[in-house]
This record gives sequence, C-alpha cells and structure tokens, in this order.
Amino acid sequence: MANLGLKRAVLYIIALGMFWALGIMPCLAQTFSTGVAPDPEVLVSQPRPSDSNYGINMEETLVNIKAVDAPALHTANGKTAIGSEERYGQGIIIDYDGIIATNRHVIGNARHIYVALYAGRIVEAYVLRNSQADLCLIKVNVPFPLRAISLADPSQIQTGIKVIAIANAGFNPQRVLGGQVIKVFKGMSSNNVEMLEMNIPLKAGDSGGPILNEEGSLLGLIMGKKISDPSKSYAISLNRIEQEYLDYRNSILD
Repeated sequence: MANLGLKRAVLYIIALGMFWALGIMPCLAQTFSTGVAPDPEVLVSQPRPSDSNYGINMEETLVNIKAVDAPALHTANGKTAIGSEERYGQGIIIDYDGIIATNRHVIGNARHIYVALYAGRIVEAYVLRNSQADLCLIKVNVPFPLRAISLADPSQIQTGIKVIAIANAGFNPQRVLGGQVIKVFKGMSSNNVEMLEMNIPLKAGDSGGPILNEEGSLLGLIMGKKISDPSKSYAISLNRIEQEYLDYRNSILD
C-alpha cells in the first residue's frame, strides 16, 4: 500500500515538473480527505449555465465529477490516519453513448469515479483513455441516450477569437468568464492546435470545465493557469480531444 502511494506521488511530481517546464500550473481539482468531504449531493447542488445563453445543449452536457482514490495514509494537523482522497472537477459529454472528456489530473488513478448528470442523477464511470496531455476520457453506462456538446469547427481556433469558460472552483456557483485566445500551440508533427493560451484568470478547482465559442460549441477543456501570470490560463484544444476520441474509436475496431 505504501509503495503504491509512493509510486503515485512520484508520477504526480513528474507530471507537475512537465507542466512547470511549460510554465503551467494545473487548475487542480478541489481535494478533501475522507470524513471532511461534502456529501455526494454537492455534485448536483450547483447552478448550471442557462441553455438560452450558452448553447441549446450546454445544461445537459456539463457534468460534475468526484474521483475517489484507494485508501492510503494521510497526515493532517499532525495526525496520521487511513483515508480515501477525493477530488472534484468538471467534464463535458462528447458522445451521446456516455463518453466524457475531463482532465487526467482530476481522475488520476481513482478507484471510483462518480458523475452527476443533468437533473441530479449520479452514476459511476470508468476510464477509457488516460492521455499524457492531461486529458482523460471516461464513460458512464445509462439506459438512455445522453446529449453531447456541439463541437466547434477546429479551423476557427486561432489567435484573437473570443471564448467563454465555464468554471466551478471551490463549489461556488459556476462562473461564466469571457476572454480571448492570445496564443495557440501546435503539435510538433502537424498543424493541429494542441493547446490554447487565454487571457482568462482561473482558479484551482476549475479543472475540466469547457471552453466555448460564442455560439456555445466546444473549443477546448480547462487545463491550468500560467505560473508567471495568473491572469492567463491554458486549455486543451478541441483538436487534441477529437484525436483522443478517434484513437479510442479506432482501438475498439481493431
């Protein structure tokens, strides 16, 4: 158990080192120790953006996520006890079959993943793909089709476009923040945009929230804020999300 916890800590430090090298601090999900965390209902207690203002399917496609790690030793206020660490973040449904995009640092190596769907239904999810790009695809199985967020045209993604971020740090009512893309980062072997830099200030706990265009279509996923300038932030681009989704689809067809 201790060795497993040490390995996870090492992997986490390595991941943070990669972010630090790029000048990025992940918008870490809110974390609570067992016995201190809010009841599961906190997943569904927050107001959601209105469909009429942010796209006709925004309200039904935005989800809240709770990830619970395996029990391990935790130290707080000088006392050590065994408990399960819990993290809270957001995600967005990208496939009507129940596939959700969120951050890898929200999910980590969680033993249980709970997703709060629209109208208060909480279901358990499982991991489909965990990407090195701080992107994770998870899935819920429900006996009814879900609504998927509309996707923007990736060719729209360029410096200067206006964007909207849906953020939810600290279980406060979700904040709708506006800004612009001030820089795009492209892959080494392609012209596809991998990451966006925006002039939107984000907080720890905003992880996994969607970045939208003015029509309410998905452009990216909240990832982190700039270390040297907290008024700027980063998002995983729609190109990267789509590629991960296509890789998953191709893998199940092989």
